[in-house]
Amino acid sequence: MGGDRRTRLFRLFRPQLAARKAGRPRRGGRMKILVGLSADQGGQEALALGAVLARSCKASLVACTVTPDTWGHPSPARVDGEYGSFLARHTAAVQAEAKASLPNDVMAEFLAVSASSAREGLTRTASEIGADCLVLGSAREAPFGRFGEGGVTTELLRSAHLPVAVAPHGYSAGPQTRVRRLSASFSGSASAADIVARSAALAREYTVPLRLVTFVVRDKQMYPTGAGYDAEHFVSNVLREQARDAQTALLAGQAGLSAEIADGATWKAAFDSLTWQEGELLVLGSSKLGPLMRVFLGSNARKIVHNAPVPCLILPRGEE
Repeated sequence: MGGDRRTRLFRLFRPQLAARKAGRPRRGGRMKILVGLSADQGGQEALALGAVLARSCKASLVACTVTPDTWGHPSPARVDGEYGSFLARHTAAVQAEAKASLPNDVMAEFLAVSASSAREGLTRTASEIGADCLVLGSAREAPFGRFGEGGVTTELLRSAHLPVAVAPHGYSAGPQTRVRRLSASFSGSASAADIVARSAALAREYTVPLRLVTFVVRDKQMYPTGAGYDAEHFVSNVLREQARDAQTALLAGQAGLSAEIADGATWKAAFDSLTWQEGELLVLGSSKLGPLMRVFLGSNARKIVHNAPVPCLILPRGEE
């Protein structure tokens, strides 16, 4: 990947962010992907996804383990010093296992930082290294094959200034897996065209096809009690027609794009109505309720992320 292409890809991930918050010039031309490497299996899943993304766009990979702050000097009973030594040994073991799991063609830098919280440590590290994307794993309580937010991911999904990729519970990848297709969540709203444009540009850089996906979910919140199945079918048919019309208008004159409607009585059923490939990445945008240039998941976006059977990439809002 040449320097110009790396620059284009960087701009696609973080639109209109030429003036970086720290004011630092970019070192070299490669993107940097930061993985939040926790000690549980979620950290291994995040690392597996980070390796796939790094291989697909020839980015550099950095894995960061955050440990709790300890006092700068030992207590009289040396309890704090012993605790600090325990944390260092534990972190070294976690990172050694992670290094051994990396595919041979993916190199990674491993960092250990001390912070008051994992969110603070990852946010600070992302700023210091100039990360272009943050990768997180799933909470263990999530259903297998789906993503669930833990405390750290919830905080980061509310405040991150850079794209966040999330790996479903149980995610794994083969030694040569790379991104094979992008699917962009398309709602038909005023901001949807921007997400599709950014997704299309990413697909060109990855040299993979792009599919637009519109979700038509007939959940229980949509219909008043006693409305009956006729009303339900009527509303869902109208929504489906509106979605198809919006997709058709967007696809007009654009080659290489496809579009499908994910239709179901529940979000899981809607996802199951479509075929998902190995190496697929679902792209969606941040809610308009969130601050500019931040990731913020609205109600539907959160349902999409929680039910998606493939990794998701959530893009922060661009400046308007």
